[in-house]
Amino acid sequence: MADDQDKKEPPLSHPKPAEQEIPLDTRLLSEAVIELNISRKNVGIYPPGHIQITKSIDRAYQLLQRMFEIRQEMTLGVAKDTLLVGQDYLDQKNPVYRDFALSLNQQGIAAVTFIKGLGREELVGFHRILSTKPEDIRASGGIEKVMADGAIPHIRIQAIDYAGFHLTEEREIFRPSGRVAERSGSGVWQDFVSHLVTGGLSSPGEGMSLKDVARIDPEDLARLLNERKIDSSAALQSYDHIISEHVRVMAEKKALTQEQSDTLSNLNSLIKDLSPELRKQFLSVAFRRVAPHAASPTAEDLLGGFPDNMVIDMLHQANAEGREISPTLTGLLQKLTQARESAPAGLHADRGEPSQGEAAQVISPEHMDKLFDREKYETYVSPDYDAMLKHLAAEPGAVFEQFPVEEALLTLEDDYLDFQIGRALLAFMEEDMDEEDYREFSRKLVAVVPDLLKTGNFTLLLDIFETLRRHGREKPSEGLRAAAGESLHIFSDAGFITSAVSSFDRWAKTKGKEGAGFLLAVGPAAVPGLLDLFAVDETPGGRKILFDLLCNFGQPALNETYKRLRDHRPYYVRNLLMLIRWAGNQMSAGHIKPLLQHPELKVRMEALAALLRFKDASAIPLLREALASKDPDVSSQAVFFAGQYRVSAVLEDLAGMIKKVILFEADYTVNEEIIKALGEIGDARAVPELEKLARASLTLYPQSLARMKTTLFESLGRYPRQSVAGLLKLGERSDDDRIKRACRKLMEKK
Repeated sequence: MADDQDKKEPPLSHPKPAEQEIPLDTRLLSEAVIELNISRKNVGIYPPGHIQITKSIDRAYQLLQRMFEIRQEMTLGVAKDTLLVGQDYLDQKNPVYRDFALSLNQQGIAAVTFIKGLGREELVGFHRILSTKPEDIRASGGIEKVMADGAIPHIRIQAIDYAGFHLTEEREIFRPSGRVAERSGSGVWQDFVSHLVTGGLSSPGEGMSLKDVARIDPEDLARLLNERKIDSSAALQSYDHIISEHVRVMAEKKALTQEQSDTLSNLNSLIKDLSPELRKQFLSVAFRRVAPHAASPTAEDLLGGFPDNMVIDMLHQANAEGREISPTLTGLLQKLTQARESAPAGLHADRGEPSQGEAAQVISPEHMDKLFDREKYETYVSPDYDAMLKHLAAEPGAVFEQFPVEEALLTLEDDYLDFQIGRALLAFMEEDMDEEDYREFSRKLVAVVPDLLKTGNFTLLLDIFETLRRHGREKPSEGLRAAAGESLHIFSDAGFITSAVSSFDRWAKTKGKEGAGFLLAVGPAAVPGLLDLFAVDETPGGRKILFDLLCNFGQPALNETYKRLRDHRPYYVRNLLMLIRWAGNQMSAGHIKPLLQHPELKVRMEALAALLRFKDASAIPLLREALASKDPDVSSQAVFFAGQYRVSAVLEDLAGMIKKVILFEADYTVNEEIIKALGEIGDARAVPELEKLARASLTLYPQSLARMKTTLFESLGRYPRQSVAGLLKLGERSDDDRIKRACRKLMEKK
């Protein structure tokens, strides 16, 4: 009688021939990734030699050693914010996996392999590299060179290479790496599209059929992005990469090539067709890359690659975000405007822009004056309000759209205002400023944090937390770093943690994933409050979002759970045992064994399941006792446990429980449970008993007999092939189509 929580259990590895690769234990792999991510963060936060680094590195090291007992090496692939093992994705919704994947991806790592013999110092060195600014990595020669210089022989990485492939009509082929500027503009565009459509770059030598990708034009790609069929964050990252490369190459060569202009033209067309929200994000990226080079002698060529209306929108967006628009950039744009107004017709035809004979849009001097004069009417009067004023002053009979009062009122609500204020303050704090200004902005930011918590703005709260933590490491002066660290203290305040847990509980149904990600980032201080919350729900396992969050905390959650196993509420102790069974390890067994004497049967059975999960030898005699119980519920659950954890030691006990003489129809149900358990174990010693059941024919309940036989043949997948050859031949002669299909499927397996 399995509860819903049992569905979470990962399948345990069954014996395979020695020449095949042994599969990794899912739980062990999960623990290893979690501890790798925790130790990475600690290395980035604390100074060398700190006790927190030592503890977390040791935990990660021990888990990797356990993995090396199964395999000589472990490889994690990276597809944007997702981890892969072989061809399988790890849980794409798990915030810890996403965090670790992003830390690898931002350094340009497509795959990382941990090799047996790895030492603790190598692990620390690798995490130091992951914590280094990406621009510093690039300045040092790239991630591959930095890894080589770091003397980390037992960690091998494969770098993302944007220049590592191009597309042909039939298949993707690879060529020697070259700089982005040296490839054709169409090649860059195709690489950009294929990177998004295929979900990531392929490894060298592993091409794929992508001939249709080359035919995707900017309008089609914009539609896919607008419909959320392509990851917009990946598109932004790739766009940022391409624009950055163009800026860098242009600074070196003093001019944009025609091929680069073609690439920018495609990207500009893409942005034109994006939804308003996505368009804002792309414009923000473009401004961020262009603005720092406004004073350079090549800035005119760079801005010349953008249509006038896009430059206007880019500046409007920067103004809306509160970014500083420098006088240098303003002057440059005015200069460009004058140059374009005086240009002869058709001058820009080679760039694909309309000539003066067409309706070409240019930035007029008047437009420039209005755009940058913050005291002008346009700055303070929105288009909708302007329309309303015109409506009031219009002649009788004029028709205007009604002002959207309800929509405008929404922008005045507290949660919306808090969100906008928080975003604006974060944007200001990213800019270069003196310590006094930074402290003032950080005080204002900290002041809105409690209100953001009340309204469930977990995504912004996580951004604030991560930004302050990053500033505490990366800001150029000690005073700025200290100010960021002081502001960060609010997230470790006991009252704040209590409020954060309450807010997570309140918003769990609609914003549970975001809330869980925020609490996980804040750290283990939230665990006691979450376990108090865990006690409220009496259903087996409680709420899944809360259960999963506690599991992701790993050892800190386990340590707090052990303290609560003496609680007087049986349902709570049962749920705590479920948590230990999923998140614990063999070291948990000592805490579980006393509960085998608990007065509540459900608690005792859950304790038995946990010990079986950890392969504790003392659980075998207890399982035998449960199998022999006169209570059918107990024996049925024991049968399920025997199959779930593939306990071959009780094979004979299970075989002896098979009902050979059927007196009641329910006996067939009992046999089906035993057959399924034997099938999970897959021991050839059970086959003779199965053959007897498969040949049975006389019965008072023909439908139940047929159902039992179908279950039997469908359970043969784990048995050695030769041991069930007779059963497969018998099934091939059956009149039941389901049995025939099951046998043919097994016979087709190599």
